[in-house]
Amino acid sequence: MPTKEELMRQFSLAEEKEKTPPEAEQQPQQQQEKAEDKKAPEQPLVPSSHEHGKRRKKRKKKFGKVLFGILEDKTLNKMLNVFLICLIVNAVEYFVLINYFGVPTKGVVGKILGLLVIMGYMYTARLKPRNVGFSTNPRAIIGAIRNAMVFNLAVIPAYIIEYFYLALNGRQPMIRIFAYQAALSQVGPLYFIANILLLLIINTVSVIMLEVLFRGILIKMGKGKFGFWQTAVIVSAFYSIWYLIIPLSKVSAGYSFGQLLTLCTFYLLFEFFVSLKWCMCTRASGSVWLALFDHLFFNVLVELIHVLDNTPGLSNYIDVNRNYRLIIIQVISFAFCFSYYKMKMRKKERMLQAVGIRSIYTFDSLVEMSEEEVSRHAERIKTSDGEIDAEYLKLLEKNKLDREHHR
Repeated sequence: MPTKEELMRQFSLAEEKEKTPPEAEQQPQQQQEKAEDKKAPEQPLVPSSHEHGKRRKKRKKKFGKVLFGILEDKTLNKMLNVFLICLIVNAVEYFVLINYFGVPTKGVVGKILGLLVIMGYMYTARLKPRNVGFSTNPRAIIGAIRNAMVFNLAVIPAYIIEYFYLALNGRQPMIRIFAYQAALSQVGPLYFIANILLLLIINTVSVIMLEVLFRGILIKMGKGKFGFWQTAVIVSAFYSIWYLIIPLSKVSAGYSFGQLLTLCTFYLLFEFFVSLKWCMCTRASGSVWLALFDHLFFNVLVELIHVLDNTPGLSNYIDVNRNYRLIIIQVISFAFCFSYYKMKMRKKERMLQAVGIRSIYTFDSLVEMSEEEVSRHAERIKTSDGEIDAEYLKLLEKNKLDREHHR
């Protein structure tokens, strides 16, 4: 048993330790660390080329893993299967029916067969039109038509720019309406009207098939796995490859290698660009209708209205600047679409925050919310004024009407 003196000595030691500040205890340790630092060689502030090489290798490995992960993904394989089946059907039309047999199908046969393939896939996958973005709400359709008309106002400045460009260069520009390369003065009114109706029918079938496949099924398949922007890039790459068939089918038409290379480059870049725009249209509007109508209006307008060079000495009227005109139209239209997209995304973000959902990627359209989700968040959709958001109420009413209609 410890004596009284020993206990008093232990207590005094404990009191001295408590009075000692923590900095005093850390000083020996800090001095030791400083001594070790002095012994260690100084590291250069700028990394060496060897370290840069290591970092580049790590980035390449990481990129390779991500790319390999995407390529081996089952979702992407399904998207590729659907795309390749429709691509083969389209290639058979251009290379066999049009080039070999000389049948002027205007691309509609491949589109009809593609629609049959798509309908078969949707039937086996138990997909309904509304599952791939075709809303049955009349307001959504009317709004899509209105916005598509606004986007296609871009044709006005494009045609004006081209007209004055030719005029300032000493040419004699002339605007003409053609129906499949036939002017009214050449074929007469009856045949001209019949050609315009045929143009409308063929373009409608073509646009429906393309939008159902690319902005409907493929976006739906990839969006949940890769996110919107990765899916939009994949879909746009597929879409630009799809259009490579048109320049490649002209190999037997006497085109030179340089002409074919220029055409292939144009189709790859231009179609990728417009596909991104239509993917944004689909996401911002919550349905495929806006992309479909914008695509249809654009096709019909550029097929009907041409700016010809009527300068004396030219044997034929030629539309030499058509590709430049298409680029100008789509650049201006993209600016309209991008502002619309940003506006809709901000509005959706405010609504998602109002219902207590933090991520904007949770729902691309609030109309898709189930009744349980609506009831669960109903108490939290108050605005700062303490009143229910009027636009959100419209969406809830629209959701209710849609469900009653489907029942």
